[in-house]
Amino acid sequence: MSNRKAAQEIKKIKDNVLHNIEKLGFKIELRKDLGKSIYSLNDETNIDLIYSSLSKGRNEYFFGIEEEQFYKAYKNNRNYFQIFICEDSDQVFIIPLSFMIEILKDTKANDHITFHQWKPVIRKRNGVYILRLDGIYDITDYYNRYDYLFQNEKSSISSPIKFNAEIEVKSEIKKMQETAINFGLDKKDIHSTTIFMLKKLGEWLGYKVLTESKLVGVETFPYQIDCLWYKDNDLFLAIEVCNKGSIEKDKDALKQAKNFGARKVIIVSDITKLERIRKIFMYNGEIKFWTEIWSFNRIFNMFENGQKFFKDFSKFKNYQWNENIVEYV
Repeated sequence: MSNRKAAQEIKKIKDNVLHNIEKLGFKIELRKDLGKSIYSLNDETNIDLIYSSLSKGRNEYFFGIEEEQFYKAYKNNRNYFQIFICEDSDQVFIIPLSFMIEILKDTKANDHITFHQWKPVIRKRNGVYILRLDGIYDITDYYNRYDYLFQNEKSSISSPIKFNAEIEVKSEIKKMQETAINFGLDKKDIHSTTIFMLKKLGEWLGYKVLTESKLVGVETFPYQIDCLWYKDNDLFLAIEVCNKGSIEKDKDALKQAKNFGARKVIIVSDITKLERIRKIFMYNGEIKFWTEIWSFNRIFNMFENGQKFFKDFSKFKNYQWNENIVEYV
């Protein structure tokens, strides 16, 4: 049970949050046509303002996001933010649509009489604010970040998401360790293990793969790139694995690789860095149109599936004379 406040007190808290937004220079209008908790800011941005009281005994905040309202609101305007109010107007999380899609995509909304609803939970654990749904997400960076409302996401997500986010409760480290044990890989270093997986994936697909190398034939190239896939002499992919270190450095390395002819570039990272990566790449000219962000878990799953598939496929595509009929059953 939560220590539910009176309706009038909740309204006052919501009004205080709206007033904080209004002080930034936004004109606020309730959009009843999109949902009972949806507001527009300067007719350019939609926000969904939802509230939860603290759960008694569990020290958590339980929220409900209506599935139909969410889709209706963000399809009307992809410059959209989900705003979670935890108990009072001084504890607010302002999460952009791009991160909300990572959280909600592929997650089944629960039946709630006449509508379907996602039910995320927010709590503070070991000094970090986390949001739990089917996965666990660090949302500390979104705490009282009203300045995020000035960010325009229209250009960064103007086209549909190509691949649904894979939501997993397991951390990247735990998933990597399990995969490493199953396939006899180094389970201590997520960076080098991921590079090895990317190398094997490229080789299975018939590419010549270089790791932690400069571009072929470019001795003055200023960076060692984690993984390069070549088809003959043509650079197909340049990949940086970003678990530590500087995202800016990885961006510059990939930008240079694209300038030297890479068909596309990929940055592999964990989901907690997605917003930071998007913001860094958003204002860097053409590189954003040729960049893909892949999560560690997506790479680990692809390696696992590839290991199983290519083990048989390598036999399937090979041909040679045999004295007797060969059978694989």
